[in-house]
Amino acid sequence: MNSEAEGTTQPPTYQEKAGWGGRSKKQKTILVAASAILIITIAAIVAGIVISKNNSAASSASASSNSSNGVGARPTPALTASGGASGATNSTNTTIPAAGTNPWGGKRALIGYWGQDAIGNGYTPQFAGKLLTANLSTYCDQGIYQQLNLAFMPTFGSYPRFSLSFGGNESAGVCNWVQGSDGTAPPEDVQAPCIAMGAEIKHCQTKGVKVVLSMAGDHISDYYFLTGEGKQYAQLLFDKFLQGKGDPVRPFGDAILDGIELDIEKNWKAGGASDAGSTNDWQPEMIDLFVELRKLSPNVILGVVPQCYLNHWDYTDYNMGQLISSKQVKIDYLLIQYYNNPACSYPFGFNFGDWKQKYNGPIVVGLPGDPTSAVYGGFLPPNDLQAVTDAVFNDPQFGGYGVYDVSSCNPPLSTYAQTMRDALDGKKVGSGSPAPGPIPRGPEIVGRCGNPDKPALASVGPDADADFFAHAYTDCDAPSCDGNSKCPAGWNCISCTTCNKTYWETTSLALDLANNVAYLKAHPDFQPPVG
Repeated sequence: MNSEAEGTTQPPTYQEKAGWGGRSKKQKTILVAASAILIITIAAIVAGIVISKNNSAASSASASSNSSNGVGARPTPALTASGGASGATNSTNTTIPAAGTNPWGGKRALIGYWGQDAIGNGYTPQFAGKLLTANLSTYCDQGIYQQLNLAFMPTFGSYPRFSLSFGGNESAGVCNWVQGSDGTAPPEDVQAPCIAMGAEIKHCQTKGVKVVLSMAGDHISDYYFLTGEGKQYAQLLFDKFLQGKGDPVRPFGDAILDGIELDIEKNWKAGGASDAGSTNDWQPEMIDLFVELRKLSPNVILGVVPQCYLNHWDYTDYNMGQLISSKQVKIDYLLIQYYNNPACSYPFGFNFGDWKQKYNGPIVVGLPGDPTSAVYGGFLPPNDLQAVTDAVFNDPQFGGYGVYDVSSCNPPLSTYAQTMRDALDGKKVGSGSPAPGPIPRGPEIVGRCGNPDKPALASVGPDADADFFAHAYTDCDAPSCDGNSKCPAGWNCISCTTCNKTYWETTSLALDLANNVAYLKAHPDFQPPVG
């Protein structure tokens, strides 16, 4: 979600929210981005892979509703993302269904990410060296946002180390707060722009806008949780950003934030973990973090931001699946990133219905503010936005839209944020496009003899999902194997998705999962890759 720093006015490089298991904040060329999308799309069609997921943590009511709506059955183009019949549209006079219990008073929320100046992502010459993000209060005064997320706290781990990086062009300066593992706070002149934000935060809250701190936000920054640090960071967040009084040095002075959001886009085994962060699984610490925060601040808003992609071994999120499914934690919303993830975004593979089976609370659909804010795709022009809105509008779990970020979707450059707000309010914003296409079902795991010398089709980016097409070099013509049989000299017997198109068109998610589990039990030496 970040762009490259320009002089002293731009936040550091935490900017672009990019995908493939995380938002790469490194700047990539448009050519590479386009090539990546083309390769992945072609490969997905050829291999018939499953980017969809089994959702296990929903309530029985949600599960039965999903079942009756066709989730888990053969997907057809007539099904919308939430499993209902396509073609139901919302108009200006449509009654908006109740969104259920959510942090925004039952209103469908528009959540904006603030502070990273995503517009252009360094690709648009006229924006070079310019900080186009306005002050926080400017967006709160528009009356269209229910929540603004401060983006981001990009580094943490080795308690009490953390940093903040965000700012607006009318601020006293960009907030770049860095605290080392020794606990030393930055000099007063560095603290000043951050402390000045306290007044902006309080102003937003008087307007009814929630202000939440988003942690991590990419897959390249140096963040992690060492063993035991979940509870420690809960106390740190409470004392520095919430109601705690245990630390007199607070980055925003006496302003009290409304919540904390985890946007973890890598894990301890893969995705760019540093040496310090590769010693233990972070997810138990995330659970402890949220459990402890809820104890310390019962009304705190706790949000989770996964990528839309769910791995096809057990249909969970690689990076925060344990947290999302934990019975110990009350999560107030999921904001799912439906951009920079072409395999699970509109127009095909849009998997809102599957996520409902993973989580039974408010689900916010995350989108970019313009095409340059997400170089791997996902921006929805009004007609496409209308199509997605039609697909989820009547679903009580639809919590609203999130937009990355406010610099690219608001005046003077754009009015897209208002378009999103209008859609959420039931107004027609476009003529509509085709309904989201069916989600490819599968995989049936089968053994294939793969040639390690064959180029990797899916090796795109630093953390390309390792399980795409079984190490990305198998194909439907490769000899089959059962894990023990001989393969041609120089070839390996590896696991891959089935090439039987009928299978993945007709097989339910539950049966897919059962097949995966059965295969892994029959081949105990096989270790599914970590993505």
